[in-house]
Amino acid sequence: MRRREYVTAVGSGVGALATTGVGSAGTVSLERVFPRESATAVRPGDRIGFEVAASPGVDAPAADWRVDGSERGAIAPNAPFWSYTYITGNPVAYGQFDESGTHEVSVTVDGTTVSWTVEVTQYAPAAPDVDVACDPGPDAAITVRDEVDVTASAADGSGRLRRLFWQEGRNATYVDRTDLSGTTATVTYTTTGGNAIWFIGGYPMIAWVACRDGRLTAARTDGPSVAAFHTVSITGTNAPVRAGEDLAVEAEVGPEGSSTYHAFVDVETDLIVGHDPTHVDSETVEVFTGQTETVRLEFTTATVRNTQTFPVRVETRDDASVTDVTVIGTEDDGSQGHFEVTGLETNAPVTGGEWLEVTVSLSNTGDGPASREVELVVGRDPTTVDTQTVTVGAGETTTVSLGYETYPVENDDEFPVYVRTGDDTASQTVLVYGRSDDGNGQATFAVSITGTNAPVTGGEWLSVTAAVENVGEGAGTHDVELVVGRTPEVVDGTSASLSPGETRTVSLGYETYPVNNDDVFPVVVRSPHASDTRTVTVYGTD
Repeated sequence: MRRREYVTAVGSGVGALATTGVGSAGTVSLERVFPRESATAVRPGDRIGFEVAASPGVDAPAADWRVDGSERGAIAPNAPFWSYTYITGNPVAYGQFDESGTHEVSVTVDGTTVSWTVEVTQYAPAAPDVDVACDPGPDAAITVRDEVDVTASAADGSGRLRRLFWQEGRNATYVDRTDLSGTTATVTYTTTGGNAIWFIGGYPMIAWVACRDGRLTAARTDGPSVAAFHTVSITGTNAPVRAGEDLAVEAEVGPEGSSTYHAFVDVETDLIVGHDPTHVDSETVEVFTGQTETVRLEFTTATVRNTQTFPVRVETRDDASVTDVTVIGTEDDGSQGHFEVTGLETNAPVTGGEWLEVTVSLSNTGDGPASREVELVVGRDPTTVDTQTVTVGAGETTTVSLGYETYPVENDDEFPVYVRTGDDTASQTVLVYGRSDDGNGQATFAVSITGTNAPVTGGEWLSVTAAVENVGEGAGTHDVELVVGRTPEVVDGTSASLSPGETRTVSLGYETYPVNNDDVFPVVVRSPHASDTRTVTVYGTD
């Protein structure tokens, strides 16, 4: 089968390449892409390439390439064009002739043959020029989340530029292509450090430029070094504590990286406290990528007379996590309340511009009455939108409702809401419908995974099927994505259009990484409104 799926996993631009079925029964139609004409010329020692458009698409082994009637010669369907044929269905080959002369190059698929006459002469046009540069460059260090731009500048004095191929230098695998024309062209391929696994492995990016008459040139560039992204999340504290006692904060830290980025990483964490931020403790922990470790940071609180609530913040080089803690003053009578936030409920989904209401239960689990300011905080860039001051007696529970008028967004928006006190926080993700529908109601897609082909062996195709049902009141189109791993990564997706009450089965998948050891991880199929999760196993190749 063609492996579009593998390339989609390693290069963000590949999803734009549509593919068709391969290996179909019936006559195959072949049309020259380059060289466009049946006769061409190339200088001795220069590269020359050949591509034909096949309908239907074919597997690479189905294309029989010959030079002067022989299976072996100066032309071979080698990388990156072997993988290119698997992905696009177009037979492609390249090579070079070292001596002057005339040769016939042909390709045959299912009884259909296309051939070229190639004159090898020093009077042929020179090979095209191509320069490749990477931004950030080889001397830079980035994280897996940072963008990388690779730019190729091509020129051909004969004005016959035809196509540019990107090839990653780890597995000599085709990544993307761009059609060219004329004398000069500039093409930029944009990805991220996490997707550019060849840069993580220290391998280059290669650009191949082909002319309409088959002349071919390649150039390469090294990329930046790619470091893991150091994540952090506070998991707990020993607050409230009395003034002068030690306050401890525990957090989970871990390096976020590509599935191929396996190494032990030193993660430095810092504890910063107070409204006037003060650095009070540091700890470095060694973590294997894809896993987490717990770090404990602490400091001795000041001997204050009055009870104080203030933020504590744990930071890594790339990430931060914040929570509020309470220190009981020396003049308090020894009784202190503590609010536990539970039972968070909302009236979501709502339409943009409507009131979003959030209700929680506040339980005072301390040994005295307590009064707290309760906040409703919304968004990925957290913003406080409502507050209430609440007093609860020891051992008592009360219900609090907070809310705000949502922004009249045009498109559906999904984001977190938090209710927090100085002692505890609860959160939930909510959906606000966009206002750009047709007035006949909203389409809401429920998702249910119906099966997988797991377990599979690393390097094999992992497929996931899911039922997608429109449980809303209107017709609509939404994206459905396949997300894999403990560090979630979108590996495949499709767009579904459904009428109200209609259900459709979607099939998603990707080529798993050839891991050495067995790996167990979650796979998620999600729509903008819902998701479903399964745990799968990929066997190691050892």
